[in-house]
Amino acid sequence: MHNSTQRKMNAAIATAVLAVLIPAMSAAFAAPPAAPAVPVVVDQVKLAPNAVNRRYAGRVSAIDHVACVSRVSGELVGQGFEQGAVVKKDQLLFKIDDVRYQAAVQAAEAKVSQIKSQLEYAESDCRRKEGLYKQKAVSLDSLESIRAQVNTLKAQLQAASAELVLAQDDLKNCRITSPIDGKSGKATYAPGNYITPASGTLVTVTQLDPIRVRFSISQRDFLALFGSEKNLVELAVVKVKLADGITLEETGVIDIVDNQTLNSTDAIRVWAKFANPRHRLIPNAAVSVHLTKRDAEKLPAVIPSAVMHDRKGAYVYVVGDDNAISRRDVVLGETDGDTQMILQGLSVGEKVVVEGMHKVRPGSTVVPVAYQAEK
Repeated sequence: MHNSTQRKMNAAIATAVLAVLIPAMSAAFAAPPAAPAVPVVVDQVKLAPNAVNRRYAGRVSAIDHVACVSRVSGELVGQGFEQGAVVKKDQLLFKIDDVRYQAAVQAAEAKVSQIKSQLEYAESDCRRKEGLYKQKAVSLDSLESIRAQVNTLKAQLQAASAELVLAQDDLKNCRITSPIDGKSGKATYAPGNYITPASGTLVTVTQLDPIRVRFSISQRDFLALFGSEKNLVELAVVKVKLADGITLEETGVIDIVDNQTLNSTDAIRVWAKFANPRHRLIPNAAVSVHLTKRDAEKLPAVIPSAVMHDRKGAYVYVVGDDNAISRRDVVLGETDGDTQMILQGLSVGEKVVVEGMHKVRPGSTVVPVAYQAEK
């Protein structure tokens, strides 16, 4: 009886202990409280012009580059420019001793005058003899002889006039002038030298304003962005970055599109024209060409920092109306560094996380803080 009573007491104690421990253990193993919402920076998806931006290696090329040479022989007696300075069209560059050329012009003028006098007399004599021939006072042979003399003098006058033109041209060429506005190079000969047409280039003059930049655009970009030469010329906007990293203020326009592709790269060579008033673009200099498109279509766009990548591809975190995070896979378009175009996956007006993505996961709740662009 004693043992039975003891067992009942032990069972009662155990039941009491379990009644206390089970609720306590259940509370210990209950689900943890929900994580508090964390603040993240968000921005709305905006509609923006498609940020077409292509970069190519370019080379500056002069529109006009003239090698000035002498067309006559003689001693250089004057130089009308400073080497390396800007010269104007028709500005005197060199002067050649013209004494003998002036004398040649005077001799040619005298010869023309002499033949004109002879021709006037012969024509007068011919008219007189034609009248006498009608009166049968002179023979036909005499009339034909004076007519032949008139024709001969006309031919001589024509030849003498041509000699005068050549002499005048030689005299004019004693003054070598600049054919264009541009910048002069180094003079090859100084005054005092005797030069001939075989002496070669005396100085080069290179046009600097306007100027061209040559680059090659891939067929893929040409077809995908513009589709035709007409669209390329009308819609392309060209900017260049100089060797010091500064982008030139002037905007270029497409001036020439080559009529064939390059065999080595299957690309199309293009020339863009730029105003160059400060002469910052120097012929043969290497530049970076940035090609954009005017009047581009508008697409949804986000700040580039909103886009993340994993093995599945690009995605963003979208903040719903309840401030819950969801993952959204997207198809990326062009970017200009400040804006990322979205081809598929987002709609204008949706909110995406742009800062603090490491603090959240899909399903978590956030406190959205509006993005403020730096000014």
